Amino acid sequence: MWADQPISRAQNRRTTEMPVPCLLLLLKCGRINAQSSDVQDVKIRLYSLQSVKTIALSPLENALWKPCAGCRPRPLPAPVTLKASGNQLQFRNPQNPSAKAGNSRLTSAFYLTGKYRVQVSRERPLENRYPVKVTARNGILTVILSMPLEDYVAAVLAGESSNFQSDEALKAMAVAARTYAVRFRGRHKTEHFDFCDTTHCQDMRLGAVTDRQRAEVEATEGELLWFEGSPAATYYHQNCGGTTASAHETWPGTKADYLEVRADSYCLRSEHARWESRISKADLNSALLKAGVQVSPDWQSLQVDLRNRSERVQLLDVIGKDGKLAMKLSASTLRFAVGRALGWNQIKSDLYDLKASGNDLLFSGRGSGHGVGLCQEGADAMGQHGKNYREILAFYFPGTALGVSAQGLSWHLLHSEQLDLLTTNANSDAEILNPAGRILHKAQGSSGLTLKLHPILKIYPTLAIYRDSTGEPGWVAASTRGNTIRLQPSQLLQQKGVLDSTLRHEFLHLLVESNTHASLPLWFREGLVLYLADDSGRPAAAVTLAPDAMEAALQNPQNREQMQQVYASAKTTVANMVTRWGKAEVVGWLSRGIAPGALPAPSSSRSTTQTTQH
Repeated sequence: MWADQPISRAQNRRTTEMPVPCLLLLLKCGRINAQSSDVQDVKIRLYSLQSVKTIALSPLENALWKPCAGCRPRPLPAPVTLKASGNQLQFRNPQNPSAKAGNSRLTSAFYLTGKYRVQVSRERPLENRYPVKVTARNGILTVILSMPLEDYVAAVLAGESSNFQSDEALKAMAVAARTYAVRFRGRHKTEHFDFCDTTHCQDMRLGAVTDRQRAEVEATEGELLWFEGSPAATYYHQNCGGTTASAHETWPGTKADYLEVRADSYCLRSEHARWESRISKADLNSALLKAGVQVSPDWQSLQVDLRNRSERVQLLDVIGKDGKLAMKLSASTLRFAVGRALGWNQIKSDLYDLKASGNDLLFSGRGSGHGVGLCQEGADAMGQHGKNYREILAFYFPGTALGVSAQGLSWHLLHSEQLDLLTTNANSDAEILNPAGRILHKAQGSSGLTLKLHPILKIYPTLAIYRDSTGEPGWVAASTRGNTIRLQPSQLLQQKGVLDSTLRHEFLHLLVESNTHASLPLWFREGLVLYLADDSGRPAAAVTLAPDAMEAALQNPQNREQMQQVYASAKTTVANMVTRWGKAEVVGWLSRGIAPGALPAPSSSRSTTQTTQH
């Protein structure tokens, strides 16, 4: 039965915004059961620092909207503008956008999937495929995006590490950003999202992710830093000024043995290593008042009272006009007050010396940021001096273990002539290399296609780690991204009797994708893979969906049952094409495009095109 068959998914190689679900494995075995609920995407609030009152959403490809989580999604045929009205959204009905009067409606939420464009005033338009939810509260819009963890990490690299020169430093930052996200997930739980898009959590830039940043994220996929069985608190900052800070001294109550004071000479050559700033007493007084700190307007001077072990200022004395102590002031209070009022480049860190100059105060400091954990400019310098990302992480987080699990499991790369294998269990998984090579060779022969890239098999040690790393549910046996086939544990697939058929299926997908024409729709590529992978001789199932319906469903998967229907229709549609045109001709369309007149009728002219809705 369809419901008892494991599924494989692959990423559309021309779509980088988010993984696109593909490929149903037509296997004889029973279902691979998940041991826990499916992994949820990370929920990010966009435009966190703005009071957004209006947002425009424009459909680009297969955009579907609905006014509630349980409502049936409907096509979004035209751009829609959402306006906050108290705790409600006001907008013109997308199904009748040309109507003028009496067509405005209110709703508590607006859900959108597919590919679309977001436009907020004074911001560049943003295009993506991540599901978005828009709500309103007290006249302000809340825009929450759901995205896979690995894509979130790539967006964080674009925001936090865009100027990195070293690839190894980028890998270290990817691990740090990923671990931070796992450790502090749900930071804004009471507000119904995980993270904001600012440095309060991690600065992320969705539209600025580069291929290089994405590659370093994929190179470290799923890897975390662990300490005593839990993800470490992987704080980071721009420049430590030659000495990292203690987490406990920076944030009393935070204790982590791996976040202590240590000398760091790597960052001292940076332009941010040393800085000076002149601030008038009047400006300081104004900044403190804006921050709610009451100081006497006639105070005379500011003096350092206490430093911590890293020589960062902890307490300052405010001296009154009588030369006596007027009040104590924490250095962090001063830095944040000045930063918010006068700019964050005025007092870049708490590592400084201070002296008076007439009506001004002169700050001579080092570093930028809080100084705890990984020094970004130091890490970049380490990478440029030949250190790898493991060494960089070990330097800044000593005592932690790098791996895909709390046991510190690490990846081992095994080579063969036809493919490479990434595994945490080299002894047992090494025996898969030769059989996999033979399966790949057979797939090339039966399809008549030549692989134009060197494949990598990545076998995860546990089902939980596979789900957490790939974002796939337990019933998805494998997923392909780029040239990497990501597999559930090999022993589990062998026990179910599906390892060979899974590998064959994924190799066929790599063959199809590496030879595909830019014009080919996703349903055709998926259907062709399913056709080539099936050697059972069973008759094809009935076609229940037309091409446009299949394409829309593949771009916006709703549930497992819907996907099973879509893949069955895609396979049968391609099988019918082969019957009429011949296998060689249909496979040849990969490089030329589908022949004119070969496409089935669109859904508007067919009566059996309804997808399963839930």
